[in-house]
Amino acid sequence: MQVTEFRSKVKPDITLSIDGKNFTVKEVVKFRFDDKTFYTKCFLNDGYVFADDLAENIFVLVKETQTPFREPFSQVLDFGGKKFKFLYAAHATAEEIQGEAIFKKGDSETFRDYKAEDGSYLSLGVNDKTGERMDFYGRIVRNDSVWIG
Repeated sequence: MQVTEFRSKVKPDITLSIDGKNFTVKEVVKFRFDDKTFYTKCFLNDGYVFADDLAENIFVLVKETQTPFREPFSQVLDFGGKKFKFLYAAHATAEEIQGEAIFKKGDSETFRDYKAEDGSYLSLGVNDKTGERMDFYGRIVRNDSVWIG
């Protein structure tokens, strides 16, 4: 499924199939980056988070984790026996909310994302309102393994 099609179809309470595993979408949040572009983040059952990347036409499936990292973060991080290289840092604000109120409109987050050679993904984030760390670990998901059913 292409990111643009995903964005047009995703909504709370639907079944999202990723690599053959089914998830229920609890909340859909449209986040605006400071450069005015957007991304969609979905909070799923069992603590999973699914986000899109329109520029790369891929998705990321992650779950909250604890990491030992503290600011300032380096360009390369060792985590889970893998080397993660820095991809980008960003700040985003929740513009539109559907479903459960895990994130509220106007809430914002700042994060630094990293990728390992095997497609593993690490995101080190902070909820700007609470100052709470929100670190996520998972993997990049190819668009041909995502289905809404």
